[in-house]
Amino acid sequence: MNENLSIMELQKRMNHAELTSVEIVHFYLDRIKTIDKSYNAVYMVNPDALDMAIKCDEERKKGKVRSLMHGIPVLLKDNINTAGKQTTTAGTTILKDHYALEDATLVKTLKKSGAVILGKTNLTELACFKTFTGINGFSSLGGQVIFPWDIKEDPSGSSTGSAVAVALRLAPVSVGTETGGSIMSPAMRNGVVGLKPTIGLVPRTGILPISHTLDTAGPMANKVSDLAVLLSSMRSNDPRDVVTMEKSDKNIDYTDFLSTNNVKRIGLVRTSIYPIPEGREDIFQKMCEHLADLGFELVEVDVPEVEKIYPIMKYEFKHDLNLYLKTEHTNITLADIIKHNSQHPEENLKYGQAVLVETQEQTSGHMDEEEYLDALDERQDIKSKINDIFKKQNLDMLYFVSYTSIGPECGFPTLSLPVGFDHMGYPFGTYFLAPYWQEGNLIEVANKLEKRLNLTVNPLK
Repeated sequence: MNENLSIMELQKRMNHAELTSVEIVHFYLDRIKTIDKSYNAVYMVNPDALDMAIKCDEERKKGKVRSLMHGIPVLLKDNINTAGKQTTTAGTTILKDHYALEDATLVKTLKKSGAVILGKTNLTELACFKTFTGINGFSSLGGQVIFPWDIKEDPSGSSTGSAVAVALRLAPVSVGTETGGSIMSPAMRNGVVGLKPTIGLVPRTGILPISHTLDTAGPMANKVSDLAVLLSSMRSNDPRDVVTMEKSDKNIDYTDFLSTNNVKRIGLVRTSIYPIPEGREDIFQKMCEHLADLGFELVEVDVPEVEKIYPIMKYEFKHDLNLYLKTEHTNITLADIIKHNSQHPEENLKYGQAVLVETQEQTSGHMDEEEYLDALDERQDIKSKINDIFKKQNLDMLYFVSYTSIGPECGFPTLSLPVGFDHMGYPFGTYFLAPYWQEGNLIEVANKLEKRLNLTVNPLK
C-alpha cells in the first residue's frame, strides 16, 4: 500500500475488495512503530483500532458504508476525550490515568461516520496554556515532538503531534484543536493542510478547554480532498454546546466544494503585526499571480489588528477547566494541578507554570473583570469590521501575507495550504480566512491552488 493514497482512492480500493480497513490500519500502525520513534508525534495507539476496522469491513461486506470516512484511520489530539482503553491527558502527568467518562461529541460523530480512531497525538502541554517560556510540542507526560525537517527547529504548537503525524504519513488525517492559532500555526510550519472551522461548526463537548469563546477542533491532512472528507464527518450540532445550535443541523458534504466555482473576489491583506518570514513576500506575490490566473478577482484591503486575544483565554481558563474536571469526576482542580507540578518539579516544571499560576491567582473565575470585558468588546468590534469588509467589498475570502489572530479571536474559518519552501528548505503555508460558515470557499480555492502548484511536501522524501 502507498502512504500517499487519498481517502477517496482508499475507498475505491475497499469498494473493489482490493484493500480492507484492517490492512489500512495495520499499514499505519506499522508506520507509527517504525517511523515515529524518531519524531514522537503519537502518544498512544488505540488498542481497539483493529477491532473497529474489522467491524467496518464487516459492514462494507453487507453493503453498509456510512460515509467517506468509513474504515479510514484518524489520529486525535490528546485533549479530546475518548472513552474506553485510551486516556485523555492533555500532556499532563496529573491526568496520565484519566479515562474519560464518555467520548467527546466529536468522537461520537466520527465513529458514527465509520472512522477508525487510530490513537492520540502528543501536544504542547495543556494546549500551550501552561507557561510563557515553554517549547512548542513539549509536554511533561509525552515529551518533545520533533520537527521533521530539522531536529533543532521549533515544530510549532499546540496541535504539534497532529500536524507532524500527518506530515510523516502516520495516518491519512488527524484532528487538532485551536484557541489562538494551534491548528493554523503547526499546519503552516509542517507543510500540511489545516482548517480551523467557524466556532460552532464542531462541538467542543468533551474537549479539555482553554476558552469557550475561542476553542474549536479542526481537521489536518496532506490533501485538500482528505481534509474535506474529514470535516464532513466532524460537523454536527450538540445541545450541550449551545453555539453549535446557531447553524442548520443538516449534513454538508464538503467534498462538493472541490468542484465548485463560488468564489469570485479575494481580498489581499499585505500588512501584519507578525514578522513576515524571509522569502514570504515573494511567495505571497507569486500566490497572487496564481490566484489571478485561476480567474479570481483580487482586491487589496486593510483590516484592523487584534490586540486582546490573550485576556479572553486568561479569564475563561480557570472556570472552563475546573468545569471540565468536575464533569469528568476527576476530583482535581486547577489549584491541584499547580500543587502537583510544584511537588514534582523535575518531572513537571522544566519550563515552569507561570500561565497556570497567573490564571489561578489573578482571575476570579467569574469572568467579570474589566480587562476581560474589554477584550470581548474588541472581539465584537473586529467581527463587525471584518463582516463589513466582506459585505462592502463583496469578498468571498481574505488572503493574508502572514499569520493573523483575527481568525481565532473572532471565530472566522481559516485554512492553511502548503505553498512553498523558505530559504532553509522548510515548508510554509498560506493564511486564508472566510466569512462565517463558508468553509466551502476555503476548500474550493485551496483545492484549485493545490492542483496548480502540484507540490511534494514530504520530510521523508
